[in-house]
Amino acid sequence: MAQRALVLHRWDYQETSLILDLFTEDDGRVRVVAKGAKRPKSPWRGLAQPFIPLLAEFQGRSELKTLTLLEPQQTTERLQLQGEKLYSGFYLNELIQRLVPAEGEASELFQSYLSTLHNMTASERVEPALRQFEWHLLQHLGAAFDWYYDADSGQALSNYDRCYFIPDHGFVTQARDDQQRAYLVADIEKLAAWDVDDESRLRQLKYIMRDALSVYLGDKPLRSRELFRGNHPSERS
Repeated sequence: MAQRALVLHRWDYQETSLILDLFTEDDGRVRVVAKGAKRPKSPWRGLAQPFIPLLAEFQGRSELKTLTLLEPQQTTERLQLQGEKLYSGFYLNELIQRLVPAEGEASELFQSYLSTLHNMTASERVEPALRQFEWHLLQHLGAAFDWYYDADSGQALSNYDRCYFIPDHGFVTQARDDQQRAYLVADIEKLAAWDVDDESRLRQLKYIMRDALSVYLGDKPLRSRELFRGNHPSERS
């Protein structure tokens, strides 16, 4: 049965075919071979690329499936991601490729991903949508942390003025080293309620999410982040 899907990445395969990394609603992340997709008359030629909401079918028992159907969702057109939004879309795709296990249930994350792409298309600000997807991804990975209590003592953060974030652990009220970034508890309480209208708080949320994801991404840099920096040398990471 056909299911909703989007292409995360594609590679050339032999002379006329492509290998696609798909993010699907029912089967999560799936890798398929699209036979003949590079041929000029192939109906898949213009569809097998990122940010086009698709319907897909595939078959096979190996890790590399065979694509049997690929068509646009009704009359849905390609999501219009340009400039910073396009780089942000590539960033989302790379996070999914690197952190979401293949062929695992991910229907809620798929919906979050699709909603994030639509939100980025419709809004002038991409950061709030990116940060929300990162949080949903952490929840999917079982890595969500508590915004209200000290991960060491269990005491309410509201009893303190400042706190610190420890990746893969949570917020604590005692710094582990002198270089650790401090956060005002009042700001963390607003972030917990997803109050991100203030640019300073939004930047703090970026630091927190980046630190939280770093545990799972490891030392290998994100290619999408390097690509963005290369084309926007004045932007701060």
